[in-house]
Amino acid sequence: MKLLKIATGILLMILNLGIWINGTLINIKRGMDTLFAVPLLFTGAFLLLGGYKNAGAVLATKPQKWKFILSVLLINYAVLYLLYMISDIIYHDALDFLSTPGIILPVLLGLFITGFLLSWKHELYAGVFFLLWYFLVLYGSFKYVEIMSRGPHMQFGIVIFLHGIFYLYYYFRIKPME
Repeated sequence: MKLLKIATGILLMILNLGIWINGTLINIKRGMDTLFAVPLLFTGAFLLLGGYKNAGAVLATKPQKWKFILSVLLINYAVLYLLYMISDIIYHDALDFLSTPGIILPVLLGLFITGFLLSWKHELYAGVFFLLWYFLVLYGSFKYVEIMSRGPHMQFGIVIFLHGIFYLYYYFRIKPME
């Protein structure tokens, strides 16, 4: 049963990735099917957690479970972000990186990578970087049509926004339990 949960969790996350590959690289005109794949990602991550918990892995305490699920989801987001970037490079016109809309996209990538790297040891800073990332997405999407026309950043970015909130919650409420 425990291996079945782990295998099912991994397969659901792979299915989510497949839907994203289809939506961002193959059938890009359909686009929004990637939004409907989000429940697969979360279900897969929680099945993976349940499988490891049932297998007697070291995920015994609440902080360890929180850290595990946050890490699994963040790794998935990083892969999906990479897919989005590849799709953007292939299918959209290049932005002038010396103009404000062109500067925002690399800054967003830098904020995400910084938050990703900080998430392993410095959860507070990771949460702040993910929140900054989303507020910059909102600013860029409303201010510059060049960014708004490149995809549904605000809708997909809400997951990173929530992740930033979860990292802050983890830091202030869950981590002190250790």
